[in-house]
Amino acid sequence: MLKFLKFYEKIGIFVFIVVGSAFLALASPNFLERNTLLNIVAQGTYGAVVGFGMTLAITSGGFDLSVDAVMALTSVFISILIPAVGIPLAIFFSLCVAAFVGLINGLIITKLQVNALITTLAMMTIVRGVALLVTGGKQIVIAQKAFMEVGTGKILGVPNPIYIMVVLFAVFYFLLYHTRFGRHVSAVGSNENAARISGLDVNLIKIGVFILVSITAAIAGTIRTSQTLIGIPTMSPGFVLVAITVTILGGTSLAGGRGNLWGTLFAGVFISMIYYGLNLLAVQIYYQMLSVGMVLIFALFIDGLRNRYLEAVKAKGIRV
Repeated sequence: MLKFLKFYEKIGIFVFIVVGSAFLALASPNFLERNTLLNIVAQGTYGAVVGFGMTLAITSGGFDLSVDAVMALTSVFISILIPAVGIPLAIFFSLCVAAFVGLINGLIITKLQVNALITTLAMMTIVRGVALLVTGGKQIVIAQKAFMEVGTGKILGVPNPIYIMVVLFAVFYFLLYHTRFGRHVSAVGSNENAARISGLDVNLIKIGVFILVSITAAIAGTIRTSQTLIGIPTMSPGFVLVAITVTILGGTSLAGGRGNLWGTLFAGVFISMIYYGLNLLAVQIYYQMLSVGMVLIFALFIDGLRNRYLEAVKAKGIRV
């Protein structure tokens, strides 16, 4: 069993991708075409990008349910700011607004000792309300066509969102596995009390994590807004389900202390494959959401099985 669980953690998501690819290749002769594959990967960037931040949050023993609301708030602020300050500054200031939301999340969780689940759930409602209040509940059209290049442009035939995803993956991979901050995040998730005793500033680490989660949500919101050229205060309701599914399915333990960014990257692609395949079969969006929910339940089942088995093995004095 231990070998199977380690095998699943390392390459389980690749098995899903291979099986899914085989099915789609049979269902659609056009699946293996270059443009189709690039479109699937490009659509998977949303889940993967937000998943990178969520991986840090769950590795630290936390959670963030406000990411879809942050995406909407970013969309609104970008649409308002672009006419006033231009595209680069609008993106920068919108990322700063998102980082501020993450800062507030982190401060409430660490200083007021409020549960992360409750805090981010409340913040999701507040942020969504702010987005609706600022716009009066209306969508804002962006007249600057150049902004569309962010989400729809291509370099050497590859969509820009894929480049953004790869760059963010490299940044977060280095941050989690090759910096003191990343090691401290894992330490806090493994045993917060032990991390405090060892001298780590647990509060500062958690605040940093929630800021990074909000920034990844803002980047995903920026990409989506550039593709539609509309600021949408109700953007991506329920997208947090996709972000969590991508993270857990990719092998990051819900118990904390162990993140798997490679798994998150490819799980984003796999979830995109699910949506593509169900669209191919003309399945309604409601059933697509149901399918993603079932995938999340499966991922949680495997994660729970792994944690229970590892605890049982450790109780017997076996090193894993």
